[in-house]
Order: sequence, then C-alpha cells, then structure tokens
Amino acid sequence: MKIKAIITIALIISAALLAARMSPGANVEQFREGKYIHVDIMTIQFKKTDATVDIQYHLSPFAQAYIFLFGSKNLEPKIEEIFSEFQEVKILKLGSSSASLQILNISRKSDVYYLHESRNFSVQTDVLTIVYPDGTRRNFEHAKETPPTFLPV
Repeated sequence: MKIKAIITIALIISAALLAARMSPGANVEQFREGKYIHVDIMTIQFKKTDATVDIQYHLSPFAQAYIFLFGSKNLEPKIEEIFSEFQEVKILKLGSSSASLQILNISRKSDVYYLHESRNFSVQTDVLTIVYPDGTRRNFEHAKETPPTFLPV
C-alpha cells in the first residue's frame, strides 16, 4: 500500500512539473539560486508605529506541487524569512499566491513624526507600494528594502 501512495505522489509531482514547464507564463530565471518564491507586488500600509503588509507572489513549479500536496502552511518560514530584519511579524492570512501580515513596531515615534528606518528584504520585489496614513501611495520598482520614511503624528 505504501508503494502505491509513493508512486501516486511521484506521478502528481511529475505532472505538475511538466504542466508548469509547458506553461507559457513560467519563467525559470526568476527562481535561480535556490529561491522558490518570487514577490510580484508588496504593499505596506503604515498605521502609527505598525504596518499592514499585503504580498502577491508566485512559486517555482516544484514549490507549487509541494504546496498543492501539503498546504500553504509550509510557506510560513519563507514569508518570515523575507521579513527577517523586522522585529515582530504576525502572519494574518497565508495562501498559495498571497499573504497578509502585520508588522509591529516598524516605526518609532520621534517628536511630531513617526520615523521608519530602511530595512532589507531577503528577496527583491517587482513593485513595492508604500501607503501613507493620508492615503498617498508611492511605488518603487525592483525594491530590496523599505525606503526611510517620516510620517506625521
């Protein structure tokens, strides 16, 4: 019985990899150097000293097959690794192509401003959108870090 299960899993993974390889949207170059997640869009919305982060990403073909079989819960360590330079990261929602997080103490209060000092991500995001408390948005392409930011109190 165990051999049948192993063969079935191997066939499913092979089929997923073959389908991903033949897919016109799959770009293997994005996943070189052992990285299996590519961040397309990241939106950081500041709220006083905290922030809400929404991420849209796609996975390498092998990672897609793995998540299909074992669930998106296995992505938690990789998402946490992306934000390893941030002190307190809480994952609110996690899916196979998107995640929502809350980052506590991303900024510090300094007189009449909240100051956010630049911090690196472990991956590069295609588009980073910063949403300020007044609703203003600013986009950064190919971002590897957050920009230093002053926010009014």
